[in-house]
Amino acid sequence: MYYKIDNINLFVSEQGTGQPILFIHGFPFNHTIWDRTCNILRNDFRVIAPDLRGLGQSELPDGWNITPMEQFADDLHFLLQTLGIGEKVIICGLSMGGYIVMQYARKYRNELAGLVLCNTKTVTDSPVVAENRRKQAAGLTDGTLELRSIADTMIPKLFAETTLKGKPEIVQELRAVIESNRSFGVAAATLGMAERLDTTELLGELEIPVLVVCGSEDQFSPPSEMKPLAEKAKHGTFVEIPNAGHLPPLEQPELFTNTLKKWILSLSR
Repeated sequence: MYYKIDNINLFVSEQGTGQPILFIHGFPFNHTIWDRTCNILRNDFRVIAPDLRGLGQSELPDGWNITPMEQFADDLHFLLQTLGIGEKVIICGLSMGGYIVMQYARKYRNELAGLVLCNTKTVTDSPVVAENRRKQAAGLTDGTLELRSIADTMIPKLFAETTLKGKPEIVQELRAVIESNRSFGVAAATLGMAERLDTTELLGELEIPVLVVCGSEDQFSPPSEMKPLAEKAKHGTFVEIPNAGHLPPLEQPELFTNTLKKWILSLSR
């Protein structure tokens, strides 16, 4: 279903009733990476999974060339208001979605019952990585770079070896997701990531529970980098998902979802 947010249409998948959980996808994906998780949790919770501005089926305004992480967070804040959600929510973000989670927590922490950081970082890009993102965005904008090439580069690094060898249908599913996006929306998100701020210290200020989840074979955000995030948080929990890379909700959906459900239920005890 589409919802009008800030003069654009955001596509949102929404199921179930109860405690609301907002799922934020990574780059350059869409809401469907959460389908397996939402299909399990919808019997117990209200699960909300939008396509972010300019990605998936959601719109991007004409002439828009950069989407800061704060803009994504603002969109989601207004989405929850539009949905009429008055109670505190749990917000779960993967990779770029984690960057957005931290911006949401910075601006709207009083709306949160807890946050989940999946395979993500709180530090800024290095100058080299930031410059590479800008080059990528320029190529997407002028047509010299195709989403197919981005998929070719990213996919071998996104998955655990067991996924690449034993679950080719998952690999193909993600390739289709990446290639279904529009170049200008991906470029805008790329530039937004390059300019994001360090939010590490914010973790130590939050009074809400924080779950940090990481695939054991993640090449982008390895356990050695993610476990300290849980230790930095006042009320942090760290869980490592075996036989998973950067995408546990796709690679180990039942284990990931059961981990998430167990943690959520523990919050009400």
